[in-house]
Amino acid sequence: MRFHARLVVASLLACGAVAQADPQASLPSATALLSEIEGNGPRAVLDRLWANQHQFEALCAAIESADPSWLEVARRLRPVSDAAISESLDYSVARAIPAAPARVLGLVGRGFTIERICTSPFNEPEPGVAEHYEQQALKALSGLSGSSLSSVAEKCAARVRLPRP
Repeated sequence: MRFHARLVVASLLACGAVAQADPQASLPSATALLSEIEGNGPRAVLDRLWANQHQFEALCAAIESADPSWLEVARRLRPVSDAAISESLDYSVARAIPAAPARVLGLVGRGFTIERICTSPFNEPEPGVAEHYEQQALKALSGLSGSSLSSVAEKCAARVRLPRP
């Protein structure tokens, strides 16, 4: 159990520090990774990325960009991830909500759940970080009212809201 806790913390620190990750950390393109997933299977790809922390951090940063190809990489890797890696992938997808809420919500039921991606994706953030994310995510989600995703967006927004004192 102690090892698992350390693994979770290491994983969260890895993707929590994504803003500092080198985006050019020799991460293959999303297209190349999707091809590798097809050929070698998602578990082999995920194991390789996890073994190189810089690549894993770059992967998290790429997913946060909300690019459809990177979100597809996350979707393909999520089913074979363990608890620590799953949380990192979930947080990376959650951080994509302000940029592309419809794309992110389109992943609900396809490897991701509202409970996992509609959250404040930070552990012990600096003051104002979680609040800024909340503001940006809620604004993006409100833009989906009247669309086919409005019901899911409302549920997501309710989960993104931070508790008020």
